[in-house]
Amino acid sequence: MPETITDPFADIDPFSAVTHPDPYPYYRELAATRPFFREQRLGLWIAAGSSEVAAVLAHPDCRVRPPAQPVPPALAGTAAGDLFGRLIRMNDGAAHAPLKALLMPMLAAVAPGVAAQKAAAMAQVLDAGEGAHVAMPAASVNRWLFALPVVTVAAVLGLPVARDHGTAVEVAQQVAAFAAAQSPLADADTVRAGAEAARWLGTWLASSLASSVAADGPLSALQHAAQAAGIDAQAVAANIIGLLVQACEATAGLAGNTLLWLGRNPSASGMPLQGVVARVAQDDPPVQNTRRFLAADTQLCGHAVKAGDTVLVLLAAASTSGLADDARAWTFGQGRHACPGDRLAQALAGATVAALCARGADPAALARAFRYRPSQNARIPHFL
Repeated sequence: MPETITDPFADIDPFSAVTHPDPYPYYRELAATRPFFREQRLGLWIAAGSSEVAAVLAHPDCRVRPPAQPVPPALAGTAAGDLFGRLIRMNDGAAHAPLKALLMPMLAAVAPGVAAQKAAAMAQVLDAGEGAHVAMPAASVNRWLFALPVVTVAAVLGLPVARDHGTAVEVAQQVAAFAAAQSPLADADTVRAGAEAARWLGTWLASSLASSVAADGPLSALQHAAQAAGIDAQAVAANIIGLLVQACEATAGLAGNTLLWLGRNPSASGMPLQGVVARVAQDDPPVQNTRRFLAADTQLCGHAVKAGDTVLVLLAAASTSGLADDARAWTFGQGRHACPGDRLAQALAGATVAALCARGADPAALARAFRYRPSQNARIPHFL
């Protein structure tokens, strides 16, 4: 009787891998045996090898949005769509280069130590909404993962979030609502909430920038430089909000996965926390994949691809090789759409974990009861 051969990865695909308990053997298999291939069932090209991922991210015809669809259809015609359409990270082309040239050095100038200090201060603001607990409950941990990095970035930029607990929480909730609306899994209610959040954030930001609170912060210099360069004020405002959004889900995932790592490795509790965060960014990354859309027929990784094709870029599979430029974690991307705030994101994640543990969050207990939030690209634990 012939031996039955079972496929060890029959229950996993590039989308379900994001929330799989352990997708990394699957990612390693793809990177080693199918570094670039057509997934007929999903209707996508898949880039999994580190060289192939780098090639896709660098290719001029691989765009961050489909050329004929600059805004996701569900968001089109809404305030969320208007905001999305102005985000530099969601656009290609020279038109956005001047603003990008101003934003990137502004982010790079934020020292990790300064970010950690701001996080500690904003944690005290968030404390006002917490009751007395011997151990911080999981529900509070989940809220803080999404709130503390966002309000810390707002504080770093000089926006008025440190005045009171209510403002800080409201800003974090609105940013999370807008971020959730961008997901391919978002339902009509989530999209509607995202549109309302985009309107709220626009109004709040305009009011904040007009006040004297932000006059001496980096945003004042950014506005003046943008005005001198003839950059549209709405684009500047949208991308300030975009910085808060980038601090939301990905940093929540990095901090949450760091808590899981600490809970699973109690003997490593003496390791420097920033070293743990850097390891988690490589080994259990928060952003597992991204997409690129072909703007023209071309050759890509030895294959003929056509205009309109989609490539799912498995950053998490590339990370299994352990290779990245200058030891940069693949989860932050490479090329023209690489995240400019990778150092800041890791500092925020470390500061968030430190603040939670100081308030009684127990990584070992958290690691015993959690699930991953539904997502096609972000690996974010939800503690139970």
